[in-house]
Amino acid sequence: MNTGQTILSLGAVILWSVTVLLTNRSSLQHGTIINQTQIDIYAVSLAQAKIEEASGKAFDKYSATDTLGNGNAITNLSQLTDPASLGKEAGENYPEFDDFDDYNYYSGNNPFKLYVAGVDTFRIQTTVCYVDTTNPAATSSFRTWHKKMVVKVWPTISPWSADTPKPDTVVMTYIYSYWWFR
Repeated sequence: MNTGQTILSLGAVILWSVTVLLTNRSSLQHGTIINQTQIDIYAVSLAQAKIEEASGKAFDKYSATDTLGNGNAITNLSQLTDPASLGKEAGENYPEFDDFDDYNYYSGNNPFKLYVAGVDTFRIQTTVCYVDTTNPAATSSFRTWHKKMVVKVWPTISPWSADTPKPDTVVMTYIYSYWWFR
């Protein structure tokens, strides 16, 4: 083998080595992206489930009877819960909430395990407030016919290290309105 053939062989080996390294790096990144996507989809599902659970409840503790067809409809804003008192009533505990604003300051873990390496569980936090009718993004300090729920869901990673990507927090918002008909 002469010098030219040796140089060509060495160049081929170097090119092959670079190709293998780039393929391995791409494969590892692809696995990380798939895991992160699984985690994000599950977090979105948990947030949506919490919103659906809460929106299946009565609008307010004072409207719980009219949603069952047993009481009078609320016709005046003064009949609704005071904005400073939003949250669960004394003696109520999750999952026995009976109205939408009981989820104000709810915090808990998801009881189901997602089988992705490093994810222990998911944390869920919700807040509920009245909404300014002219600007739904703004919180109202007065009673309105609309309440907004903000749900935050994020995974707890164990063991977390500097080379582990920081988990995303999924934030979903839902506006629940009270309607009554004459």
